[in-house]
Amino acid sequence: MQFIKRLLKLLILLALVFGVGFAIFSFYLWVKSAEPITSRSDTETRSNVQWLSTEKPLVFSFSRSRTHSIRVLSNAIFSEPTSLDKPINYAIEYTFLNEQKQVISSHIYHHASKLTPPDNNDLQIKQIIEDRQALLVSSGQSFYLSQDQLDKVASISLKLITEDTQVMGVVVRVHAKTLNNSDDKYSAWLKLPLERRERSSAYHSVGVNALSTTEINNAVTYSWLKLAPQGIPGIDFKADILYETLPYNVVTYDFSQQQLNLNDYYTDATLCASITLEQPDSLVFSLNTAGDINLTWYDSSQFTAPKKVNYKETAQPLTFITAPLDSGLVTICSRDPLLSNWSFNSHLPMTTAQDGYYQITESLTARYTIEANSDINIDLRSASRGHASVIVFDQDNQPIDTFTVAYNDEISGYDRVILDSTQREKVPKANQFYLRVNERASALEITTKQPLLVRVKSRSSQFNYQRTLCHSVCLDNLEFHDIAAWYEQQADNHYAFIEQDSYINIRVFQEPPAILIEDTFYQSRELFKQLPISNVALVNSPTKYFAPSTEPTPFHFALLSKKQTKAQLVQMAAGAPSTTTANVVYQLNAHAAKEVALKETDFEQLANIENSAQKIYQNWQGQRPWIKQRLYKLTANKPLKLTYPTLRPHSIVLKTYSHNAKQKIIIDVTQNAKYHGGLTHEYSITNKRLQLLPSNLSEAFLIHPKDSQLFAYPAVTQQINADIRALNNVTFTSNKTVWIAILEEYSNEEVKIRWWNDDVL
Repeated sequence: MQFIKRLLKLLILLALVFGVGFAIFSFYLWVKSAEPITSRSDTETRSNVQWLSTEKPLVFSFSRSRTHSIRVLSNAIFSEPTSLDKPINYAIEYTFLNEQKQVISSHIYHHASKLTPPDNNDLQIKQIIEDRQALLVSSGQSFYLSQDQLDKVASISLKLITEDTQVMGVVVRVHAKTLNNSDDKYSAWLKLPLERRERSSAYHSVGVNALSTTEINNAVTYSWLKLAPQGIPGIDFKADILYETLPYNVVTYDFSQQQLNLNDYYTDATLCASITLEQPDSLVFSLNTAGDINLTWYDSSQFTAPKKVNYKETAQPLTFITAPLDSGLVTICSRDPLLSNWSFNSHLPMTTAQDGYYQITESLTARYTIEANSDINIDLRSASRGHASVIVFDQDNQPIDTFTVAYNDEISGYDRVILDSTQREKVPKANQFYLRVNERASALEITTKQPLLVRVKSRSSQFNYQRTLCHSVCLDNLEFHDIAAWYEQQADNHYAFIEQDSYINIRVFQEPPAILIEDTFYQSRELFKQLPISNVALVNSPTKYFAPSTEPTPFHFALLSKKQTKAQLVQMAAGAPSTTTANVVYQLNAHAAKEVALKETDFEQLANIENSAQKIYQNWQGQRPWIKQRLYKLTANKPLKLTYPTLRPHSIVLKTYSHNAKQKIIIDVTQNAKYHGGLTHEYSITNKRLQLLPSNLSEAFLIHPKDSQLFAYPAVTQQINADIRALNNVTFTSNKTVWIAILEEYSNEEVKIRWWNDDVL
């Protein structure tokens, strides 16, 4: 009996020891298998993800009746660190299965994935923890399957196709877009918390899963339900709120076939690209393959003829750097298809412009809400010639004006659209039209019977257009900011275009400036009555490189070279023609200049001028680019109003000069006119505010014995466009006291001889 009691105590003791040991061992395994502790923000969440296999597919089932679309969100996991800008390719094979698990069809969707900086809080890229290791995660990639594709489909299987050895694996999440019960008061869109509405709107307005017109009109919301793969347990739907915070940034590197680099410029025999240099710099570029690429530099002001750009290869293969370039435009062309990647040698950011267009058809029109008395810019692109209708509605949605516009189908040699496949496709040139609507206008609709790309911008006719004018580098001014003339309008049915994949982004490039040889004449306006203080200046203004040469007049002068001023002025004066007026203008120093006529001087005075003058100008021999110009003093903040009761010029040019070398001048231009109704091909801005920076291309000085120093500025040109029915007046106001000349452009040359009829700057 005693032996049995001892044996029982021993068994109880052994059970206790075994229980404690098992608990300690379990605790050890739990601690060892725990994920590493990482810093977590309040908005960070954890999500269960599934690894894709190259052999056994993951199968996801869903309800056909309630599913509006399917989203497949994937992230590549890299086996080793890689460059942030290097795309890593992989593909997902997705197969549609019916209720009997039979294959309906199979498809492949490719992705170009890039590593995203983990410290970029804006992108919210998180790491994936696997076997207690933090793995390198790419930016999120996604593709969507519409309701039309899911007809008769009960489930979808996914399988990985690796296209790069750096891809360690791919993790996926699959969501079904499901319409909530519209009778459920908790799912009504307008009754949702404001924070959730804003978050959901921002998220759903990206890509083809944007808020639909039906969703907005019916004030209900869709939910994205996470689908669990078949045969994989442990999916915690309640704790997994990935959809709410979207910790993976979805970047559009998707493509449906082998891709081209989205950042590269594509060129071939019919498609060129261009780069604008705001300041002098060199360009660094690389090619995807060896080939001939032609670079041409253009002077935006057209004072210098286009030049071929020379470049040399760097230490990197297929990478080149150009010679130093002045500010201007560089065009990129090639005979064979080439991809080139570009950057500035100064490491300035290089951006390309993209314009968004709605692709309208007979069944899908573009409608815009507009402000009364606003001005509209309509931009049309079409692959075939045709007509479109522009209908203006009032507040009661009744049409008040209907206009018909014809457009052409000329193909652009620079602009292109980037397809879903990342291939580039040529697009037609833009057809520009303008419309001034009245006080009753409330909406605008554009209709057509054939596919047409439409872009609409608007502005108030009284808004200022603010811009800086310079001839080299426009320096930033914290007190003066450029203000664009037009602002893009979003269509009221924008999301309908998004849903139908009819919102097109076109990458646009600036084309070289056109060569326009004018057959008009510039006449200087006499301002003695309005501006009584005037003086005569000698101005050297470069001409357009293509401008035909004209016969110089006695009011054109040439600067004598240093060799000539020391020995040849007297000899040249002896050979001056007696039939024309021969004059000499000379500068004693930077602040004093005088003019003498040969008939009023003798050789001794000319010899003294040779010895004492710093610079000498003559008007009877050789090429004479310096022009006598009468300037008038315009007092600061005193408006100069020019009226036009009868004659109407083609343009009005204001040429400005100042005594101060680094002075910035602001010119306000106001135009008072009556405008044509209806659509026009040209548009005039009523109010302009222009900041002028001193020009390094033009020289000038007053012929004044004590105060001759002048500094030139870019000219201000006010075009009198075809949309103006009657021109009443144009007013110029300067914030600084300056010297000015007003030139007016007319079809016929003025009979009266003037020496200042020249408009180049």
